[in-house]
Amino acid sequence: MEICLTAKKDFKGIDITKFLLAILVVAGHTHPFKDIKNPIFNQLWNSILLLVVPYFFMAAGFCLFSKVYQKTDKTYQLTTLWFYLKRIVRLYVYWTIIFLPITIWRYATDKLIFEKDIILFIRGTFFFGENYYSWPLWFLLSMIYAIAFIYFLTFINQQVSTIFLISIFVFITAMLFNYLVTGESENKYLLTVGKDVKYLFLTGRLFTGMFYLMVGGLISINKIRPSGAMLFFLVIVGTIFQFLKIEIISPLLFSLLPITLFYLTLNLKLEGLKNNLFLRKCSTVLYFTHMIVFFLYTLIFKEFTYFGWDAFLVSVIIPIMITPLVIRYEERLPILKSLFG
Repeated sequence: MEICLTAKKDFKGIDITKFLLAILVVAGHTHPFKDIKNPIFNQLWNSILLLVVPYFFMAAGFCLFSKVYQKTDKTYQLTTLWFYLKRIVRLYVYWTIIFLPITIWRYATDKLIFEKDIILFIRGTFFFGENYYSWPLWFLLSMIYAIAFIYFLTFINQQVSTIFLISIFVFITAMLFNYLVTGESENKYLLTVGKDVKYLFLTGRLFTGMFYLMVGGLISINKIRPSGAMLFFLVIVGTIFQFLKIEIISPLLFSLLPITLFYLTLNLKLEGLKNNLFLRKCSTVLYFTHMIVFFLYTLIFKEFTYFGWDAFLVSVIIPIMITPLVIRYEERLPILKSLFG
């Protein structure tokens, strides 16, 4: 998503990586490889998909905190955070409204009573970050909660190092929630907690955003500067533990992989890349519109629930075709700037 507050420097590596990862988001939702049953391929593919949203969080944190910590003045920092928070809230509201017709269509066909649908909508909007087919929006809700909490911690005079440590604790809690909702614990009390977490939050994913935001932020202000040897070590450790599959520990250490990917792509020298502005905008358009294209394609030409290569290609190609129109008219139409700016 194109959510930088400043563009004093082009980070072409981030732009092209976000574009490629946005295509992976589409693939993750349309399942072009659904007929492949090879367990090794499926494990590798699912792991690759898990890199996507952490990278987006880090890119957002990199852009945001390079602005927030330009000055040591607390008032400036709070003002910058507040401005950004309002922007993300507005973006979430806009896209929730845009997806509302699809949400209503779902409720009209689910045969549940009206009151139950209202409860589902409230839960989906405020605790899941998604309703029917608006799955990508959980990223924005996680951003809202994370930035609001960072704002509060800054307000009570917590230093950036302390905020980062708190984000690690929140991240560990998120991994614990992810484990509990699987219902694999043999402890009846933990099983009850897991059921409650699943009902209220679905998973722990909403609480992962703060950690990755802070990592991106610390990289932007040069608080994290790993050497090449350290990056290699992080990749090895993160990869090994994905094969070992240790509960809670493996998901925690998986975070080393998107962090390494972000750092490696941050300063890629891509002098020959001339269309990074298009790629930057296109990644945003892809991310937010592909589920609408996917819904309409399946509604008109297929049936629910349909997945496949054709749905994937349509859901990629149409947003890419829309992107030049967004770039051309966003200055004349402020709503486009608000949605994709």
